[in-house]
Amino acid sequence: MTKLVNWTENPDEIVLEEVKLFHLESMNERSLWVGVYTQDDKIYHLNIHADGDRLKYYWSDETV
Repeated sequence: MTKLVNWTENPDEIVLEEVKLFHLESMNERSLWVGVYTQDDKIYHLNIHADGDRLKYYWSDETV
C-alpha cells in the first residue's frame, strides 16, 4: 500500500513508498509535470511552475 507523509505535519514534503513508475516531463522552461504510479494502482500528478520569483506546485490524486 502506498503511504504519503502527513500533510499537516510536513506540508513541504511529498514522500511515497512502493512507486511502480515515476514520470517527469519538462512542459516548458518554467514548468514540470510529474506522474506517479503506485503498485496499488493509484495515480498522482504533481505540477511545478515558476511564476516570477515564486515556485507554485499542485498535487492531485488522478486515480480513476
